Amino acid sequence: MTRLAILHIALVSGIFSTSALAQTPGGGAEEFLDRVRTPFWTSTTQVEPLFFIQQSADQRPQAKLLFPATTIARLTSADRTTTYEAGRDYTLGEEGVVSLPEGSRIPFKTLDQLYPLMTSNEPRIRGRRGDETRGILFGEGAFYHALQAEVTYDAKEARWDGPRPEYAGERLPRLTAKLKAKQPVHILVCGDSISAGGNASKVTKASPGCPAFPELVAGALGRANQSDVTLTNVAVGGWTSDQGLKQAQDDRPAKGKQPDLVIIAFGMNDVGRRDVARYRRNIEGIISEVRKDAPEAEFLLVATMLGNKEWFLPMDQFPIYRDALVELQGPGIAVADLTAMWDGLQKRKSFYDLTGNGVNHPNDFGHLVYGQVIFGTLYR
Repeated sequence: MTRLAILHIALVSGIFSTSALAQTPGGGAEEFLDRVRTPFWTSTTQVEPLFFIQQSADQRPQAKLLFPATTIARLTSADRTTTYEAGRDYTLGEEGVVSLPEGSRIPFKTLDQLYPLMTSNEPRIRGRRGDETRGILFGEGAFYHALQAEVTYDAKEARWDGPRPEYAGERLPRLTAKLKAKQPVHILVCGDSISAGGNASKVTKASPGCPAFPELVAGALGRANQSDVTLTNVAVGGWTSDQGLKQAQDDRPAKGKQPDLVIIAFGMNDVGRRDVARYRRNIEGIISEVRKDAPEAEFLLVATMLGNKEWFLPMDQFPIYRDALVELQGPGIAVADLTAMWDGLQKRKSFYDLTGNGVNHPNDFGHLVYGQVIFGTLYR
């Protein structure tokens, strides 16, 4: 296979096994697996990212908590190496608005910095909606991670009225039976750069080392069932479902592996073409090709997170592409809806709180939400 994004603790054969979970930089994998199994919409202690934006010169930089809070237990840099002080570095106001006083050590960006001129030397990507002279602040690796903070607060009184995953065990009877029997399970992941790990801190080698969502899902399922869950991840950054279908046809990623579950996660790079019929044909084609080599495999189709509405992406296409996946549901095929979840999150949070690169990748929290939604779809 070519250019495969392989997640593997021991770096052998492109396989990750939950029996080999390792410590991650700045912390342990256990924390993140626990958070997958206790999703933000049920957790009494909220841990989430903040990206501070100064909207105008006469306003202080601000970010918003997902839920209102009366106190903040802890606020640190996203890599957890710096702990910030209440009063000196931040203040908490009404409705969960966190503000930065003069002299705060917490990073922030003005609107001019967030949407820099294309003639500037700022790291940016072309395509600011409505203004061709400006781009969007962009960076891969840990660039956005270094600009974000992490806040911990009491959410006992919080009420999440947004989307929640729909348990799909009845659509995936073979997988469900194996999980209940605590039998070994093999998961194959096909997808784009989000599935390949961009920009999870474990992948970028930053602290605290949160794994990408495929590893989180495999680890959480294995931990929940005290069984071994093996993961083969053949996702490749930049790919559309066209290339995913060609990979399924030429590389035969399921051949000889007999996966129990195949997670197919394309869409972010497809929506720009506004060709949902082509997308659906490709997803159906991947399913068909995998079934030739693994006839008992079941499938989870992932409706992608939303991209940055300030970028050139056609935002109206995301729900249309999601609906195409929903239409494919049936025996052996289920859907995990991250499109709806991202829409719900952004009713309270800025896109920049959730992004790993500024335009179309999740940060650690985003990967955790992916993991929480997929885990909730597969297990109860």
